[in-house]
Amino acid sequence: METQASMNVQPDVQQEQLVAWVASDYDYVRPKRREIREATVLAVQEDRVLVDLGAKRDGRVPSADLERLDGEYRDSLQVGAQVPVYVLDPADDRDEIIVSIHRGLARQDWLRAKALLENGECCECTVKTGNRGGVVVTFGRLRGFVPNSHLTSIRRGLSGEHLQQAKSDLVGTTLTLAVIEADPRGRRLVLSERKVQQAQRQRLLDELTEGDVRTGTVCGLVRFGAFVDLGGIDGLIHISELDWRHVNHPREVLSVGDTVEVYVLRVERERERIGLSRKRLLPDPWLTLTSRLNPGDVVEGTVTNVVDFGAFVSLDEGIEGLVHISEFPRDEQPLTAVQPGAPVTVRVLRIDPQRRRIALSLRGLAADQALHFDPTGW
Repeated sequence: METQASMNVQPDVQQEQLVAWVASDYDYVRPKRREIREATVLAVQEDRVLVDLGAKRDGRVPSADLERLDGEYRDSLQVGAQVPVYVLDPADDRDEIIVSIHRGLARQDWLRAKALLENGECCECTVKTGNRGGVVVTFGRLRGFVPNSHLTSIRRGLSGEHLQQAKSDLVGTTLTLAVIEADPRGRRLVLSERKVQQAQRQRLLDELTEGDVRTGTVCGLVRFGAFVDLGGIDGLIHISELDWRHVNHPREVLSVGDTVEVYVLRVERERERIGLSRKRLLPDPWLTLTSRLNPGDVVEGTVTNVVDFGAFVSLDEGIEGLVHISEFPRDEQPLTAVQPGAPVTVRVLRIDPQRRRIALSLRGLAADQALHFDPTGW
């Protein structure tokens, strides 16, 4: 015979169970078409895969969708594996939920592309093929497009067959790119190599400070100096900063492709200009010059330049001194007696280490001094 207490407990338990059942059914959200859900593989069969996506019914991945997956990923589908699925049909004729793993993975790639677009981070993609407008790259299971104007791996100025060949040479290589457009509905994914380079330029420009020592690659030679790639941004070594000796053209010191260590002289961030020096990292001949050269010494040199007020003469280790026009022999026409490249014997008049200047003279030298001069004596 039931007691009064037991009769009171049973209705309470039943009521709680009923409330829990109603609540769980109320909280349940039916899968919607085009929705992405994280699912668990329940069974892998020859013509389908069954997954649990948190619904009242299991989801079915049809064989046609499985065939679109690459073999390596398809082989990794084991019971218990977590997979993203795209809801194709929440209730077909057989009251099944039809889902797609392939489109679920593609959706994940679109979400990743959008995240990269928002945060500005870069990614690595492999070039699949080239076409007239640019190159096609793989982005996960998507294909992205890099326009010609956003390719920096191809030298500027190429056109026609040369441009097409350069793009063909990129096939199979990996490019570091930034997403500049991600439109899943329009199935448009555009990436840029140039944007990555611009970001690298800005980052390097912000990091550089005067006095830094960097290693770069010579990327161009012009009459007034050498351009050096510092890893995304170019700096200029003016011809006067290439060497302690006189340099007529940068090719006398450097070649395109050379690796060179440089000293940062100045950084103009607004104009994006960087001044560099090579000679500041070379042994300074002026540090030892005054210990072995004195006023009155007679030395040999080579004329490097003739100007209106005199001639510049290169001495040992490329240090230049000036023979003022007033220090030319009186019996010769000023400036016509010497030519650039001609060897001369000169007398040291004054040495100014602070201003790095040497005054020289061609006057009062015996004719045989140049013939018997021994350059090892100074």
